[in-house]
Order: sequence, then structure tokens, then C-alpha cells
Amino acid sequence: MRQAVGTTTILKIVLAFTLLFSAFLAVAIVYNKAYKLKNEALSIIEKYEGSPEAFQLIDNYLKNNGYNTTGRCKVGENGRLKSGQGWYFYNDNKLSLKTLYCISHECSNGDCKIGDNNKIYYNIRLFFKFNLPFFGDIFTFSVTGKTKAIQLYAEFQKNV
Repeated sequence: MRQAVGTTTILKIVLAFTLLFSAFLAVAIVYNKAYKLKNEALSIIEKYEGSPEAFQLIDNYLKNNGYNTTGRCKVGENGRLKSGQGWYFYNDNKLSLKTLYCISHECSNGDCKIGDNNKIYYNIRLFFKFNLPFFGDIFTFSVTGKTKAIQLYAEFQKNV
């Protein structure tokens, strides 16, 4: 009888360790993918200096890489969401919508005006889900990043 109890305890410990190890692997793999996607999105914004073409390229890149995780943006961020008619930015007052990624910006002088060698920084936030077999989606986390300083040009000021 003592051996049966000991075997059951060891089996529980092995199952618990297997579950924790699987959870760790799942988080590491998904986080790595989200981190890679975030870095590529930042590179695209920097390369195209925040122009509208950059956001179209980011949309295409994420779509081609199978990214479809959604989350809610914070106040002050614009979210990119998919609709039947294409992609568009939504306003801050619709915080209940789930978006594919969130974009915000900040300027070096505090205000986004042309002149005085003003620079702009874009912040991007992508989401990833922690899910396990048989349990489904457990949590949604986000990965954030910030671009290098980008010169604020007059033709792009209307996009900020």
C-alpha cells in the first residue's frame, strides 16, 4: 500500500513538472515570435520615417506572418484593427475594441511642431497570448518597443 501512495505522488510531481515545462516553452516561443514581429515593425517605421506607407507595410508584414492576436489599447494610443473594408486607425474613445497593434508617438520638444530640429518617436505595442492545450487562452500579454529619433517633416505632420 505504501508503494502505491508513493508512486501516485511521484506521478503527480512528474505531471506538474511536465505542465510547467510545457507552459514555459509555449510562452518562450510565442514571446519570441511577437518580439521578432515588433522589431520588424519598428524597422519599417524607421525606414519610412512614419509615413502612411509604413503602416500599410506593417499590416502586410503581420498578415503574411500569421499574426492575428488582438488586445486593447491604452488611452493615448491608436489601434490598428481589421475590418471588412480594410485596415484603419480608430479613435481613443473606442477603448472596448480589440486591435492588432497599438501606436503612439511623442515628440522631443513636447509638441509636434516643425522646426528646432524636432524629432518624433513612435511606440508600438503588439500582443501575444499564453495558451495551453486543453485550457485554451489563459492570458494576453504585450510587447512594446520604441523607434529611434525620426526627423519630423512637414508632409508627415498631419499623420501624428
